[in-house]
Amino acid sequence: MDDGPVVRDKTSPLGILLSDSVHAGFGGRIEDMAAQAGIPAVCHALGNAPPKELIHIAFFSRDLYEGSSLRKPGPLSDAFFSVVDHAPCLRWLHVFSSGLDLPQYAPSLRRGIRITGSKGVTAMPIAQTAVAAILALSRGFGHWLPAQQRRQWSPLTGSERPRDICDQHALVIGVGPIGFRIAHMLKSIGYRVTGVRRSPEPLAPLDNVIAFESLDAALPHCDWLVLAVPLNPSTRHLVDARRLGLLAPHAFLANVARGELVDEQALVAALKAGRLKGAYLDTFAEEPLPAESALWGLPNVWITPHNSAASQGHEKRVIDCFLEEYVAWLDASHY
Repeated sequence: MDDGPVVRDKTSPLGILLSDSVHAGFGGRIEDMAAQAGIPAVCHALGNAPPKELIHIAFFSRDLYEGSSLRKPGPLSDAFFSVVDHAPCLRWLHVFSSGLDLPQYAPSLRRGIRITGSKGVTAMPIAQTAVAAILALSRGFGHWLPAQQRRQWSPLTGSERPRDICDQHALVIGVGPIGFRIAHMLKSIGYRVTGVRRSPEPLAPLDNVIAFESLDAALPHCDWLVLAVPLNPSTRHLVDARRLGLLAPHAFLANVARGELVDEQALVAALKAGRLKGAYLDTFAEEPLPAESALWGLPNVWITPHNSAASQGHEKRVIDCFLEEYVAWLDASHY
């Protein structure tokens, strides 16, 4: 299974594996696009159990992820990769996610299969969700909503009133498609925004950009630490107990990247001790987040179940991304 793709018989049509719904909605169009390039192609629906040796391209669309979590594939995902992982002529796999760290992708990566992700398709909804949570918590909803549940009239007064947005500083680690949109929106609302990335060249409209080497010096001066950076060996537990200790007690953490970027035990300890005011968390080291996790019950901690990208336009954006990559594939004569 790890020997890499074999050379295909060019007298046979290009075989493309699709989910049943994508096959029904787009299969004919995908075949026509290949025909226009002078390439015979046949789309196969997963539900028809196509012979593995006929598959040269596979598209892991968003609908096939239903029932899965980040580290636990669901039944549709298992069915798809039971074909893909044993397809001897597979040349290219396109996936709905932007990152390539799902465990389902590991066999194809080991085989040297070309894998492309759907970069940027979730950037806008994730950024909108993150900014909604950041703004709400910045403006006092972490106090007002629990008071509503208690049927308690509890105005914020005196020093408990929220600080002005223009006096709050957001430190956004990672300014790729998602991080940049978050930073851009926060800046437009009135936050001061600093981006953190490997090369600290200026990036409009951010107020400042710093390198990772300057992160520790910046942490004590931020009100929001926002994580939008990929997970890799250098970023695992990027926010550990030491760095949490550098944050001011009034600071918040927002994580829409990967749970393993944060030492969760240290985060819980900091929140319980009042060394951190609160957090908005969309991703966790273990997903689904266990019911016994202390994070569920901590005040000023808002949780979304790795669902910040939820949007009814998601599937269409993923398909559009695949079709764009498919045209490039055909034009490059990978056939």
